[in-house]
Amino acid sequence: MPRVDLFTKLTSVEEATEALLSIIKPIERSSSVGLENADNRILSRDVLAPKDFPHYDMGHMDGYAVRAEDTAGSGPGSPVLLKLSGEDCVSQGTCRWSHTGGALPEGADAVVRVEDTEEKENGVLIFHEVIKGENITPHGKTVRKGDLLYKKGMQLKPTSIAMLATLGFTEIEIYEKPKVLVIPTGDELIEQGKEAGPGNINESNGLMCYLLVRRYGGKAQVLSIVPDNVEMLAASLKRGLKYDLIVTSGGSSVGIRDHMREVISSMGKVLVHGVGLKPGRPMGFGYIEEGDVRVPIIFLPGFPDACAAGTMMFVDKAIKKLGHYPPGKYYSCEAVTTERIKSFPGTTAIAKVAVEGGKATPVGIIGPYPYDGESAYVIIPDDTGGLDAGKETRPVFLE
Repeated sequence: MPRVDLFTKLTSVEEATEALLSIIKPIERSSSVGLENADNRILSRDVLAPKDFPHYDMGHMDGYAVRAEDTAGSGPGSPVLLKLSGEDCVSQGTCRWSHTGGALPEGADAVVRVEDTEEKENGVLIFHEVIKGENITPHGKTVRKGDLLYKKGMQLKPTSIAMLATLGFTEIEIYEKPKVLVIPTGDELIEQGKEAGPGNINESNGLMCYLLVRRYGGKAQVLSIVPDNVEMLAASLKRGLKYDLIVTSGGSSVGIRDHMREVISSMGKVLVHGVGLKPGRPMGFGYIEEGDVRVPIIFLPGFPDACAAGTMMFVDKAIKKLGHYPPGKYYSCEAVTTERIKSFPGTTAIAKVAVEGGKATPVGIIGPYPYDGESAYVIIPDDTGGLDAGKETRPVFLE
């Protein structure tokens, strides 16, 4: 016997996001990683400079180290001749070769670019007047020992990691990645690679969620397929108490095999069930708890397109908050729809499109893609009734 439709009143995407993030607490676990593994990771503490940089007066051009006053009046038509110094220093009327990044010889206070010089048997012709400090970086100019280099919570990038390496760091302390347990459920599912007969389908949602979780900065583990059995579902959720977030697929609707709501309610609380998202309406959020341990859970529909939409719209944000990551930033482009994209008032629609030559052609979220252009997603607000063909839109590249 079918259950009562719980989705006559849906929670908007905005309200659902707020409810979800209200139960997400950023993790505080941290560890040290080698700089080669630190890209895009989040600093768990302030980083102070361990020494001055540069720790010597540095030339930053290939050329000749000079005393700036010795180049006074030089120019393209009136070069000044300086003698090459035979010592590790520069004195009046002399110069010395300086490599990019090399230490400035004692007595020098500038570097003339090699392009502005000409070497002769009796010295070097200088065709450009330099001022004191030109083409050099003085000792401690960039940073002083003890200066705040990077703040706690900063997301490291290759350029910032390069600075850490320059200052002698080999590893850095960062927040650990959020641990996410992915649980695919459903009596109809069989393992990937097995022959699927009538009424069976190879499991794919768990794999998809796993890959997206990794993209969002989480550390995912996928359980084996769990049947639509209350006791087995409860046992699988209990394993999630050791994780920071649980993501399930399947069993979220109102059919006789949909038990996820009642299982979560028996182990914790369901906060939202039924979201104004197309596809994805039967999804929900809540938490399970045991003692002082409380773990948020996002339960997604088993229909693959709806599972994908819910993951991109909500799991992404949950992991970003758990891991101290900045909000996801996805680029978009201008395009014109080639056909109508359906939606309903009160429901936010997310539609995958092929973007080619300024046109956006709707395609299935999970399905074939015989196009050369990139795929993106058109997000239609809940206060419209869809998007007609020929309308300008801005597809977002969520993948």
